[in-house]
Amino acid sequence: MRTRGMVPGFVGDAPEWLPRLEVIGILAANAVPLVGVGALGWLPTTLILLYWVEFSVVVLAGLVRAAFAGRPSELDGDLLVLGALARRSLHVTVPRTDVGIRISSLPVLAIATPLLALLWFAVSGVTVGVVGVAEPEQPEWVLGLAILTIVVAEMGRTGVEYFYQRAYREHSAQTALHGVLFRGGALFVVGMCVVVVAAPADATGSTAIRDPGAVGVPLLLGIVGLKTTLDLVDQYADRIEAYDEAAGVSLGFTYDPPTDREVDDTVSEDADRVHPALLGRLFGGIPTLVRHPNAAVAGVFIGVIALLFAAGRVWSVAAPLAAAAVVVPFGLSSADHWLRYAGVEYRVDGDAVVAHDRLFRQPLWRVEPWDERSLRVERDWLDSRLGTETVVVALDDDTLRLPHLEEPETVLATFDRRPDRPA
Repeated sequence: MRTRGMVPGFVGDAPEWLPRLEVIGILAANAVPLVGVGALGWLPTTLILLYWVEFSVVVLAGLVRAAFAGRPSELDGDLLVLGALARRSLHVTVPRTDVGIRISSLPVLAIATPLLALLWFAVSGVTVGVVGVAEPEQPEWVLGLAILTIVVAEMGRTGVEYFYQRAYREHSAQTALHGVLFRGGALFVVGMCVVVVAAPADATGSTAIRDPGAVGVPLLLGIVGLKTTLDLVDQYADRIEAYDEAAGVSLGFTYDPPTDREVDDTVSEDADRVHPALLGRLFGGIPTLVRHPNAAVAGVFIGVIALLFAAGRVWSVAAPLAAAAVVVPFGLSSADHWLRYAGVEYRVDGDAVVAHDRLFRQPLWRVEPWDERSLRVERDWLDSRLGTETVVVALDDDTLRLPHLEEPETVLATFDRRPDRPA
């Protein structure tokens, strides 16, 4: 049911003629270099500059698309910290819309942003950095208008296609970046083609760049045409996906990002509420370090660096790094534990067990007696000291842990089988 006052997306349903604007945007952006080379006699360096500007805008637009993706990112639920975030569907929305930033998108952005920044610097180095930017023969306002046209066309494409037509509802942060990689790769290839055909073998800078007459206007126009074709292929990727599904032949285009899991959190009014012990919530991340070797690897890496500084007797650096080698693994493991279990309570009514996160105010999962495939009780050294037990419920596609329970029998009584206990 639609909430009163809530506008899905930014506006209502898009008119039927609107998809043509996306193609118009592509053709407008590609018409700029076409006219520049064919009619205005631009140097290849100007063409490279325009493609570099477009690549920069594509990267920025891709990050915006990923930030506001409407579906959760698909991450391994067992990953340290990231897996804990992946199991939450919390998102902050723009007022009066359903456009928002999902908490599961933040890990993807944290990884993608520096990688795209490195890609941008690499592309800049092998395009603009190789041939430079020559003085334009045309007035500066012409070049400025060309750049503005490309920026407006690309940002307009994102605004119309992604937000106005609500395409963000069909994307996760990961799939939103697929188009960036495709178009970025296309611009890189096209830019390199211009560099190769425009720069002589003995080129030492932008002064050695060939003019259009030496390169051949038809060749440059062919490169522009290639780039336009690649943009249109990216635009009609949905048609390829539809063919992939209809033909029944796996071409790798039919990946559908996950949707929010609907969890039935209804329990009886007299349901018991079971919580992990307070000390178990605070210090439960310490014994779970053995299940997260990546945290230990981070500590070992920092420790090796500390040893190198210690070998050089740089104690002012070695001592803090040595402390970090111990603190970081336990800090990561504890942060993961707090995100997963610190605010969770288990509501038990005899017919089901529902895990509810009070911090994020949402149900996490529901298990009924016939859902489990195995049931066991574990006790680590912290359980032994606190007098608690950890219940582990194995499902067909997941394993649920209920750590450091003071009343585990309340949970275990829901299931028909007796749990396996340590000898």
